[in-house]
Amino acid sequence: MSPATHASSARTYLRIWFWLAGLMLASVVLSELSILPLSAAAIALIVLVLSTVKALLVALYYMHLKSDQRLLAFVALFPLLIIALATGLVLSRRLVRL
Repeated sequence: MSPATHASSARTYLRIWFWLAGLMLASVVLSELSILPLSAAAIALIVLVLSTVKALLVALYYMHLKSDQRLLAFVALFPLLIIALATGLVLSRRLVRL
């Protein structure tokens, strides 16, 4: 690995780390301070989306799925589909009264 590639790699990891720290801070501020006039369900949904973005950043950059084969990426991202379906099922019970 050349020094230029290593510096670029370190810069990328540092940038991703700052994004993760910022998203974590946004999640904590949203859940603790409730400065926005939103319902608890809306805040929970926003925090869930932010957590999903953080998980994708970790999987793509720190687990190196961005440069791996597409099949491996689909296998690794399949649990996100299961989580989305389970979340939809839980939220649908609230939207549709049985």
